[in-house]
Amino acid sequence: MSGASIGLLLVLVLLSPTAAVAATNANAYVTNSSANTVSVINTTNNSLVATILGFHSPNGAAMTPDGTSVYVANSEAVPGTVSVINTATNTITATILSGSVPVAVAASPDGKHIYVTNQGDSTVAVINTATNTVSATVGIGGIPLGAVVTPDNAHVYLTLVSGKVAVVSTASNTVSATITDASLVLPGLLAVTPDGKTVYVADLAGNSVTVIDTATNTVKTTITVGQIPFGLTVTPDGANLYVANGGDSTVSVIATVSNAVTLTILGFNGPEGVAITADGKNVLVANNIGNSVAIITTATNTVSATIPVGLAPVVVAVQMPQPAQNVCTSDDDDDDHDKDRDRDHHDHDKDRDHDRDHQRRHHDPKQDCDSGKDKDRDDHHHDDDDHGHRDHHDGGHI
Repeated sequence: MSGASIGLLLVLVLLSPTAAVAATNANAYVTNSSANTVSVINTTNNSLVATILGFHSPNGAAMTPDGTSVYVANSEAVPGTVSVINTATNTITATILSGSVPVAVAASPDGKHIYVTNQGDSTVAVINTATNTVSATVGIGGIPLGAVVTPDNAHVYLTLVSGKVAVVSTASNTVSATITDASLVLPGLLAVTPDGKTVYVADLAGNSVTVIDTATNTVKTTITVGQIPFGLTVTPDGANLYVANGGDSTVSVIATVSNAVTLTILGFNGPEGVAITADGKNVLVANNIGNSVAIITTATNTVSATIPVGLAPVVVAVQMPQPAQNVCTSDDDDDDHDKDRDRDHHDHDKDRDHDRDHQRRHHDPKQDCDSGKDKDRDDHHHDDDDHGHRDHHDGGHI
């Protein structure tokens, strides 16, 4: 494990659901802190496709939810900067002054902001991705390490070297809560479940993961893992948590339903940063000592490939999982509501209605939405039969 990455201490690559549907970016971006480069890996065939130059001890990194940009913290740049990579060309297109010794980088799920922890001045820089400028600087009251944004974009959870977790309200860019617990000795990176209910914190000194309930901002339990846990990531379905243990070169697999370690995977070399592909099929682990990225196939929880990268890789950044597009839009609801009302009041040919609904279910891509509406309509007619009257206030759907 390199001294540089220990001194600069970690970063989180946020994997959480995003509110917008975006094109898929299959590439992973790996910060090589001692080589001053970023390696680009094609995760579909596990091949190295590019090496980007021009960084200064790159550490934290995060990809925007739409997959078009990667923000990289230059931890040894003076003054501290964040480089912006255009993923279409794999070139640096902007450099942003962020603060002293930037380390962790986290993207908001809506893609509007990037949060950067600055260890040198105990602040968090808020970057507006539309303008690539710092729109706010938040005083944390301690040296920040890792960062993660909740899926609803409402809060940023930050670890402090003082053994605390600070919660920043994104609406006001102020600290709204501070979490303390005996399990938080030297908290590092964090991960949040897709439903936003739980934040996991890797504790470097405690060889454990602290589990925080975001509803109450209290510690639920503590999970013992391997030695010196660094990076951690939750699967897109929220079922499992993968934790890279840099001290004993293992990866712990934790079932989130029980918060218990179900498996310990061997075969790494100073693992630090971890990330999971959007389809949940592969976990990428940065081997800081081995100068490589190991690929875990989640179906078998075995190492299926190892890809050489630059010197002392620290963090792996991938695109956030993209949710399925909701075809049940409000406009569709209104249109179908109008059709239902017209049918209720003007159409007495029930057989024709049945045929029309049957054709729509077989040919309309909104089949699931319309089937649900048909059920509501059928229930409505049953209510008419049972009660002998028609409910004219039929605009609300439960």
